[in-house]
Amino acid sequence: MFLGFCKKCDYDYNGGMKQVYLDNASITPTDKRVLRVMKKYYGAEYGNPSSIHSVGVKAKIVVEEARKKCAHFLRAHADEIIFTASGTEANVLAIEGTVRKLFESGRAYDDMHIITSRVEHQSILEPVAYLARLGVQVDYVGVDQMGLFDLVDLKNKLRPETVLVSLMMVNNEIGAIQPIREIAKVIRRFCTHDSGPTTFESGILNPKPILHTDASQAPLYLELDTNILGVDMITLDGHKVYGPKGIGMLYIKRGEELAPIISGGGQESGLRSGTENVPAIAGLAVAFEIAEKERGKESARLTILRELAISNIISEIPGAVLNGDKIHRLSNNINISIPNIDAEFLVLQLDARGISCSTKSSCLKDESESYVIRELGGEHWRAKNSIRLSIGRKTTKSDVEYVVKELVKAVRKQNIKK
Repeated sequence: MFLGFCKKCDYDYNGGMKQVYLDNASITPTDKRVLRVMKKYYGAEYGNPSSIHSVGVKAKIVVEEARKKCAHFLRAHADEIIFTASGTEANVLAIEGTVRKLFESGRAYDDMHIITSRVEHQSILEPVAYLARLGVQVDYVGVDQMGLFDLVDLKNKLRPETVLVSLMMVNNEIGAIQPIREIAKVIRRFCTHDSGPTTFESGILNPKPILHTDASQAPLYLELDTNILGVDMITLDGHKVYGPKGIGMLYIKRGEELAPIISGGGQESGLRSGTENVPAIAGLAVAFEIAEKERGKESARLTILRELAISNIISEIPGAVLNGDKIHRLSNNINISIPNIDAEFLVLQLDARGISCSTKSSCLKDESESYVIRELGGEHWRAKNSIRLSIGRKTTKSDVEYVVKELVKAVRKQNIKK
């Protein structure tokens, strides 16, 4: 039986101490409205979309209707949407698929050049590193102290051999919103003015560099219109948008060709074999519809909470530093470095107080510090002493006030012990 919550003492009689989840950049809880839709396709309608009987045809219709909805979310065409099992898979398909297709067409690995950055997610950095071991040339665009890409550096690194530029739309650790539209313009100007057609020893004519962006953190708070952004490929991930786990998608602009990284039955236009996850695909489409409907109001609400948290933390904790740009910042992201603390121990202290947050990307289990914050420069301790608080739909003003209060207490407790 539910006994209720006492605001006065921050005590949840149903489960102990008050629980505040502030790790939404890592994963969001699946929205109940999404779950309701998914449940139908786990039960009554369970067909395989590749089957030609009526049960299979119904499942195929569900997948294609969801594809249309996902395409509409990006103002794209349905045939430009490929469903994957995760955002990571979509990133790997975008990067390795581009290079493999060119290699299969006769282009040598060492005749290809990729541009990315050192603040990307590991699902970008690892496949790029793999291709570099095969001989592909790689350059990394620099970032400024706020974590924003240096567009002059990008321009200088573009060359006739460049086949792919992969730069994220929003940084998952510090929430920096990158100027993707301006990046697309830099590439377009390079192709128009700075480079002519180049034929390599293999006889292959160099294509225009493909622009890929990992936008997994963006859909809840930023408009994603492919006609405005000017990108060729976009990665999105279900569990970042209150959608299902185990589903992602890759937008591939018409005319761009990739080689598959998973072979088999030829599903998803031959680019992603395997029986489609109908419940997750249907749920993803609903999650995007909800995100688009609630984006404006929710972004405004969370921006107020974000600013409240940042101002109070900075004023209450001496030496605390905000990581990332204050203006070009996702409305739910708070990333703070605090001097003279053990960040992982601080996260455990907060967890004991019912607060869930993180020190860095949850995909960096073996790293002792944030490589993203390290790239920003500044004091050496910032990369080791950072915590990320990513607020979300369930976060209230009361939650923020409670978190700041407990954070200040935990930091002071660590400092007293030292």
